[in-house]
Amino acid sequence: MPTFFQNKDSLPPELLARWDRAVAEYDRVLNEQCGDSETKKMFFYNALREKSGLFWRLLNGKDPLPMPPPTRYSYPWYGIIEEPGPHRVGDIGFHAYGKPLGQQLAEIRGTDREDRLFIEQCGWVVLSCNAAAQDMLETLHGGTFTLEDQDRLMAAGPEWIVQYGKWPAYRLFVQRYRRQTLPRFLEDTLKLVDKSSWSWTNTVMICERDDGGIEMESDGWFLEKTS
Repeated sequence: MPTFFQNKDSLPPELLARWDRAVAEYDRVLNEQCGDSETKKMFFYNALREKSGLFWRLLNGKDPLPMPPPTRYSYPWYGIIEEPGPHRVGDIGFHAYGKPLGQQLAEIRGTDREDRLFIEQCGWVVLSCNAAAQDMLETLHGGTFTLEDQDRLMAAGPEWIVQYGKWPAYRLFVQRYRRQTLPRFLEDTLKLVDKSSWSWTNTVMICERDDGGIEMESDGWFLEKTS
């Protein structure tokens, strides 16, 4: 869990000068989010300012977004909204998608089946997916597949259209990217595939690096706005 600063006294003068404004704006945003919910107030106000991505953003002179952004491992993911993509993502919960929900959760969600993909532990509603994504999902849910199956299905180009809240829709798709390993790990790395997301399929060695490492290319998942 990141800590953005140690305490108020540790801040440099340019950030300390924004303290009062940041506190006031931080409280305003939380009041809007919490409303009359005591549960939400307990959750948000128990969070230390030192660990708040929003408070750190305000201290750095930036305005809050008009509505909460998606999160990434529980922290606001401002980059997915403000920075041009595509953005590489690793942790994706495909296994739960389409599975029946418990009665209580189904009543809260208004659906009896899971309609979200959990990307970096944040739920994105699925708007659509292509045939390759459906083939991948059916194989994954079946539980019986080989590395060759994973390589073939990822190479087919599975793609999902997902959305968080009222933000624009995003495309979740497979793209090649470079990564590195050490020579002693090369054989195992070429056969290693992430169990939940199927990242690292179709891995090939590209070259040996001057620093002694090995550069490889693999399949990975990426998010970008649809328009």
